[in-house]
Amino acid sequence: MNRNAIVYVVDDDEGMRNSMAFVLKKAEINCKSFETGKQALDEWDSQTPGCWVVDYQMPEMTGLALVQDAHRRFGAIPFVLVTGVGTVPMAVEAIKMGAVTVIEKPFHHETFIDAVNEAITLDLQRLELANRELELSNKIKLLTTREREVANLVVEGCLTKQIAKQLGISVKTVEVHRSHITKKLGVESVAQLVKLLTPPRPR
Repeated sequence: MNRNAIVYVVDDDEGMRNSMAFVLKKAEINCKSFETGKQALDEWDSQTPGCWVVDYQMPEMTGLALVQDAHRRFGAIPFVLVTGVGTVPMAVEAIKMGAVTVIEKPFHHETFIDAVNEAITLDLQRLELANRELELSNKIKLLTTREREVANLVVEGCLTKQIAKQLGISVKTVEVHRSHITKKLGVESVAQLVKLLTPPRPR
């Protein structure tokens, strides 16, 4: 588990908030505790791996309303919903919003930690994908317009002669472009190029 990850615990009940923070720290998981959703929203750093643990019933807004607001501001944030009294409709709504799970109070510590670790893992995957996309975007910017056209056709499975015919250029020119593409993108084969330029499927 990433030691830099931070879990944001949001619960208006001070005793419950402190209890969850204690369990997390005992499991060597960094956490920050907040009484209100607004405090958590003001502190959240989407570039640091982590997740949210939110209580469903709070005075200002429900835990799901808080998560919905956070998603609008920052994009998807993995979260665990905790509740004193759970209902099927509430659980279904939470799962649809991306909750790892819904845990009823009082809960087993192991179940709680497992859920938090799963949520952190999901956020690490999000950051990994975001970093990969940024790196790819920066590399693609190095390509000329023609090189991008050639690269896209290679990914589509076109051979050098087909690319030359489609773009109205010579085979030798295509080969020169392909050489520049492999150097600029840091790939050594067509397979690597396809993998680099093909969007990954969501996990």
